[in-house]
Amino acid sequence: MQANKNIQKLTPYLSIPHKIWNSSQSNILKLDWNEATIPPSPYVIESIKKFLVNGNLNWYPNTKNLYLLDKIAEYTKQINSSFVELFEGSDSAHECIIDVFLDKCDKIGIVSPTYDNFRSRANGVGIETISFTLDDNFNLDFDSLEYFIHEKRIKLLYLCNPNNPTGKSYNIQKIKSLIINNPNVMFIIDEAYYEFTSQSVCDLVEQCNNLIITRTFSKAFALASFRIGYIISHPENIESINKLRNPKSVPMLSQIAANAALEDLQYMRDYVDEVSCARMEFVKFLNTLTTGGGGGIFNDSVANFVLIQNENISLFVGFLEKEGIFIRNYSHLISKNCRISIGTRNQMSYVAEKIQEFAKKQGGFHLV
Repeated sequence: MQANKNIQKLTPYLSIPHKIWNSSQSNILKLDWNEATIPPSPYVIESIKKFLVNGNLNWYPNTKNLYLLDKIAEYTKQINSSFVELFEGSDSAHECIIDVFLDKCDKIGIVSPTYDNFRSRANGVGIETISFTLDDNFNLDFDSLEYFIHEKRIKLLYLCNPNNPTGKSYNIQKIKSLIINNPNVMFIIDEAYYEFTSQSVCDLVEQCNNLIITRTFSKAFALASFRIGYIISHPENIESINKLRNPKSVPMLSQIAANAALEDLQYMRDYVDEVSCARMEFVKFLNTLTTGGGGGIFNDSVANFVLIQNENISLFVGFLEKEGIFIRNYSHLISKNCRISIGTRNQMSYVAEKIQEFAKKQGGFHLV
C-alpha cells in the first residue's frame, strides 16, 4: 500500500547509519551525534542497579512523576511543576507540539541551517515549512526575521539556541523581544545545548503563553540512551499538550536516570567545564593547520561541537572513521562541512593527532 501524499513527497531527515554499534573496532571515539563522551553520573548507575533489583519492571512507568517534575522545575527555576512536562526526548516533544498547535493551513518558519528533524516531521503531516536563512557567517538578523514572520504569516517559529550545527548562540534579549512583540506566533526554542551556555528564555514562560522551550538529558547529562527530555511552557500549553501526549511513553528507567542525574549536578557541570576547555584547545589546534588561520573552522562554537570545512569532506570523514573516530558529514546541509563533537581534552588531543596525520597525507588541511 502506498504511503500518504505527504510522505511520498517528503524529503526525510537525513540520519547517518549508526555503524558504530556494529563496529568491531576497539577504542572507538564517538563524535558524530553530540552525545557526552563519558558515562553518566555514578548516581545514575547506582540508581538503575537498585531499580533493576528491587523495582517493578512488570509495571508501566509512573505517568505523573511529581518528584521528578518538581526537580526539573527547581532546576529550571520555575514556580512549580505545572510549567514543565516530560517527554521521551526533544524529538517526541517537537512532534507533539506540531500535532497540538498547528492546522494543515498553518506555516512554520525555521531559522536555517539547523537541526532538521522538526522540518521533516512538519512536512510529514502536510504542514508547510519556510526557511529563514542565516547570513554567510551564520549570524541572525532579528529585524529581517521579524519582517519574515509577518510577511510569510508564520504561525510557529522554530529556533535552536545554541544552534546545531553552526554552534552559534543568539542574543537572548533580542529573542525575548521577538517573543514578546509577536504574541500571536508560537515560538519553539530548542535549548538542547543550554547547559553549555546557561542562556535561556525560560524566565518568560509565566508571562508569555506563546513560548515552548524544549530540552534534553542526552547531551550534558550523558543520558542519550535513555531518551528523555522535557518542555518548559505556560501551564495552559502544558494542559493542551497533555490532551494528546501519551503519559506512559517515558520509560521508568529513564525517569530514574534523569532523577539521579539531577541529584548530581556537579558531575554534569564538571563535564561541561572540561568540554569547554577541550573545545578552546581544539580550536587553537585547528587554527594552526593553515597559514591563513581558521584551520577549517567555519565558526567557533559555544556548545559541545565545532563545524569545520575541508575540500574533501568524504575523504576526511572516512580517514577518521578508519582510525576509530566517528564524526558527522554535514555536506547535505552545508556544502563540504562536517561537525565534530567535543569530548575531553585527552580525547580531543588524540583527534588532533589523527587530523595532523590526515593533513600530512593530503599536503595540508585545505579550506574550500
